[in-house]
Amino acid sequence: MQEDMSDTLINLPSLTNLIKSIVKESVSADKQDLTDKTWNIDEFRKYCCRGKGDNWVRTFIFDEFPEVDYKNGGFVVNPRKTPAGKTTIIFAKEACEWMQKHQHEIDWNAKITS
Repeated sequence: MQEDMSDTLINLPSLTNLIKSIVKESVSADKQDLTDKTWNIDEFRKYCCRGKGDNWVRTFIFDEFPEVDYKNGGFVVNPRKTPAGKTTIIFAKEACEWMQKHQHEIDWNAKITS
């Protein structure tokens, strides 16, 4: 009984496409995992604040909600430049979780006055 060779050979293009698909999904999932990732103020504004300006974010989120400050157990280190630190660091996963939970408490229509 002879086996047909076409049945036993692996279809290499299909296998290659399957592997590419699995790798692509894995990389995409890894990019979406915010664990241990940090953002600067611009990334935070883009992903969590609908593109609001950095001064708007500092005024209406960081100042209005002091619990977001790292010193208070929050997700943002140096919400404003001080002698203690100049660079704002935002813990991405915690920031997204807090923003999701508090999005209805933020006055998205607030205006910066000079």
